[in-house]
Amino acid sequence: MFKSKKYSFRSTLVVAASACALFSAQKIAAQNSAPTEASVSSARELKSAAAVPTYTVVACNDGDTCRLKSADNTQIKVRLVGIDAPEMSKKRGKKKGEGQPGGEEAKAYLNNMVVGKTVSLRSYGVDMYGRNLAEIIINNESVNIKMVSDGWAEVYRGKKSGGLDLSPFEAAEHDARKSKRGIWALPDYESPKDWRKKNNN
Repeated sequence: MFKSKKYSFRSTLVVAASACALFSAQKIAAQNSAPTEASVSSARELKSAAAVPTYTVVACNDGDTCRLKSADNTQIKVRLVGIDAPEMSKKRGKKKGEGQPGGEEAKAYLNNMVVGKTVSLRSYGVDMYGRNLAEIIINNESVNIKMVSDGWAEVYRGKKSGGLDLSPFEAAEHDARKSKRGIWALPDYESPKDWRKKNNN
């Protein structure tokens, strides 16, 4: 009788130990399978990045206007928002005439920086000519601000686009002026806005 009780007690201990081991294994498996906050955040970021449409830059007509091509080969025209580059010469239409000093250089600089590159857009609407007002983004950097920072455009002095923060543009222009980069090294540089007004352009 005593021996039977002893075996029964041992069996109870074995069952209890097995149950504890099974519970621990299930808990660890649940912890490993449960998504962490970091993994959820990473998945959201990847989903967000995948949702942003990208374009290929075809060409830039001047220092602040480019043609882009989407994945389905649809072409759009983008006016780089927040900046104003020297005017190019007009070779067609009623307003033929010479361009501003620095215009060709600004165009060449922008083309060299973006043509053939895959970019995304930070859009701020459409202008009166049907062009997309946007920042062109390459590797998380604003091409618009870089044009100002490198001295090939100034901050746009016309009506501000809604939602656009001009403070980084203004800081970039201040630095370019101080360092006399690009257009700021020209002896008789004139703002594109003033040049257009004077030349009825």
